[in-house]
Amino acid sequence: MKAAAVTRSRDEVADAIRSFSDADWIRLQKVAKLYARLRPMEPEDLLQEAFRCALDGGRSCPAQVDVVKFLAEAMRSIANGEQEKAKRRPLLESIAQYGEAGMVDPPDPSPGAEQDLGNAQDLAAMRTSLLRLFVDDEIAQLLLEGLMEGMQGAELMELTELDKTAYETKRRLIRRRIDQNFPQGWPS
Repeated sequence: MKAAAVTRSRDEVADAIRSFSDADWIRLQKVAKLYARLRPMEPEDLLQEAFRCALDGGRSCPAQVDVVKFLAEAMRSIANGEQEKAKRRPLLESIAQYGEAGMVDPPDPSPGAEQDLGNAQDLAAMRTSLLRLFVDDEIAQLLLEGLMEGMQGAELMELTELDKTAYETKRRLIRRRIDQNFPQGWPS
């Protein structure tokens, strides 16, 4: 039987948060902006929700994981969950042009829930597989996540705090490692 994973206590997480450097705070704010960019959340709300989950026991921080990294991952998870919730909310449209003020819920032209689930699972599997290629390089992971979110150039350099040369070097590393591990492209 596997031994239970060792996690940080609430007090340990709170102490780590209190001892964050300015660089840690800046990094968390940048990550919050990245994940809130295409989600129905404000970056500050996303960061606060990650703190709440970490401190109220909703999410457990493994002892071997840096608290900044843990909070960044929590924000990614929370933002993805919010995005999924937003997709499932019904769209309401005015029917005032028909003589009555009111709202109607038109049929959804998008694929059904089953196809959405399959697409989401495929996307999550691809994302996980690609990020797993860079477990040894936190900056490459952050850069890849930004690329997957549609960020570009200057925005990514600001997020990762890389100069142009270091940014281009990381981009080449990402391309080469993906090409090396998936020479035929992503399996369909």
